[in-house]
Amino acid sequence: MTESTVTTQPAPKSSFWEDVIDIFISPTAVFRRRQNSSVWPPMLFVALSIGIIFFATFNTLEPVFSAEFARGMAKAAAKNPSAAQAPAETMNKIRDVSLNVTKYGLSVIMLITMFVIGCVSWLVGKMFDSKQTFQAALVVAAWSYMPRILGALAGGIQGLLMDPANMTGALSISLSPARFMDPETPNQLLYQMAGRLDLITIWVTVLLAIGLAVTGKVPKGRAAVFGVVMWLLGSLQALRSALT
Repeated sequence: MTESTVTTQPAPKSSFWEDVIDIFISPTAVFRRRQNSSVWPPMLFVALSIGIIFFATFNTLEPVFSAEFARGMAKAAAKNPSAAQAPAETMNKIRDVSLNVTKYGLSVIMLITMFVIGCVSWLVGKMFDSKQTFQAALVVAAWSYMPRILGALAGGIQGLLMDPANMTGALSISLSPARFMDPETPNQLLYQMAGRLDLITIWVTVLLAIGLAVTGKVPKGRAAVFGVVMWLLGSLQALRSALT
C-alpha cells in the first residue's frame, strides 16, 4: 500500500500595494493577513499621503480654515470680552501660527490620531470579549484609516471647484448632511451630529468593526455594536463643540 502525502500550499502573500486596494473591496482578507504585521507601513502611508494632499491643496482650502478660525475667535470673545480687544496684528499672528501648524503638522496629527484610535478600540473591544492584541488593534486602526486618503482627495477637489464663499467651515466640504446646513445655526447640536454622519467617518467605523471581528474573534453582532460605541465615542468632541 502506497502512502500518499498531501501537502497544503500556504496562502500566497499579497504585497502592501495590493492590500491598499483590497482594504476597500475585501477588508476581511486584509485584516486576516496583516494582523501580525508591522503597523508602520500603513500608518506612515496614511499620514504622509494625507499630509501631502493637504499641503498641496492648502491654498484652495484656506477659506475653510479662516472661517473656522474666525468662528473660534468669536466664541472666545463671547466668553471673554477682553479677547475681542486684542490688536489686529496680534490676531493675525495667532491666525498665521494656527494655519501653519495645520498646514505642516497634519501628518503628525494623523499619526497621533491613529495611535489613539487603536488604543481606544483595543480597550473598548475588551467589553465585547475581544481577543485582539494591542498590536493588532493598532494595525486595524491604521488600515481602517485608508478611506481618509479618499476624503482628503475629495476635500482638495472641492477646494478647486467650489466657490470660496460657500466654504464656510470644515463641514461645508464634508460628505455629510451638515454640508447643506448653516454653520451659524442656533441648533449646533443637530449641526455637529449631522457632521458625524460623514461618509468617510462611517466607512472608517465599519472597518474598525470588521477588524475587531477578524482579529478579536468577535461575532458580527457584537462587532456591529462595537462600531456604534466607537462612533458615539468619536461624537464626544462634536458634542463638546456644540455645547461650548
